[in-house]
Amino acid sequence: MAGPSSHASPVGSPPLGLGTEYNHDLNVSEEFLAQNAVIRDALKDQRLLEMFAHYEAEAKSCKRSFQALGFGSLVFATISLLSVALSVLLGNSLASAYGLWGALLEFGSVTSIILLVLNRIGRYRVRWCQAVFCRERLRQWHFQKFLDGALMSLLPGQPAEFKAEMDRRWNILRQNLRDGYGMMTAFVHHRSGARDLLHHPSRYSDPHVATISWDAMCILRFEHQLGYGERKIEPQGELVGLALEEQARLSESVANLSLFGAVVAGALAFALSLRQAFPALGVSSPSNEDYSRILAGSALLLAVISAASRAYRAGYTLPDEIESYGEYRNRVSEIKAVCENVTSAEDRFRQLERLEEEAVAELRRFLKMKMRASFVY
Repeated sequence: MAGPSSHASPVGSPPLGLGTEYNHDLNVSEEFLAQNAVIRDALKDQRLLEMFAHYEAEAKSCKRSFQALGFGSLVFATISLLSVALSVLLGNSLASAYGLWGALLEFGSVTSIILLVLNRIGRYRVRWCQAVFCRERLRQWHFQKFLDGALMSLLPGQPAEFKAEMDRRWNILRQNLRDGYGMMTAFVHHRSGARDLLHHPSRYSDPHVATISWDAMCILRFEHQLGYGERKIEPQGELVGLALEEQARLSESVANLSLFGAVVAGALAFALSLRQAFPALGVSSPSNEDYSRILAGSALLLAVISAASRAYRAGYTLPDEIESYGEYRNRVSEIKAVCENVTSAEDRFRQLERLEEEAVAELRRFLKMKMRASFVY
């Protein structure tokens, strides 16, 4: 493991560790590169960083568009359905009762359809998944080369050969990524051990390079993957709004309580209806019709809120995402624990190969989950 850096931080730069820094496993610091000079050329690849940044920007943009349009369509659809429930409560349409404002509320369904169509035309969900696939396969391509001991062992004595081989593999990767959608589809639906690993694992012939590579991967791969899972599911929502776990709890509570209220209101409305139909069951009164209408409208209103909350969960894939991140974190922790009890380089890199296989499986799970995400339709 690399020790503390002797280089001072630039004047005016923010202290390390006080902010959230993404992708520092790829864009490693100059101090870390200097401490691992033997494998410096393998630790940082500027051309990969530039392509990675492009996919990262595309993924963020399409994710924002998909979720904004999807959430907007859900909100307007919910408003429209709530207006129907209020019409039942009032015994009259909102347009008749409140004029233009009531008509605008009822117009929400049309707005919802427009947003839904825009989301479909823009293909934001597919483009988001495609950009994430290309981005993460770049990351995996970068780290999986440390499994190829024969390649890495070229660095100390044959750097030109190492560079030439990396250039050849890079060109193959770029050519394959030109058909990103087809490559993603094959990846998601056809699991293949041969295709999942982008570099062929082999033994290190240089023990010194093996030791340095292993120490670097402990920091850049194991710790980064563990931190990623923790950050996604831990309830520290003040950093980015509500965390996944908090969103899931809140939306589940709203969905369950509103559905329970709808069932209770429906049962009371049914009891009043029985009294109207069978006077022998109780005193019948004209006001019972008003009460029945109010209860029926309340049941419908609460049912709409429950359905909207569950649609929100489906759009953001909250339950599946929390479960998946938790399982991935546990699997990475298990692999790390095994690594702490093995001493041979061969066994260590076998565990590193397991980690890369888990990263591939996690990407496949993520893509399947997000391709099913839907707010309204």
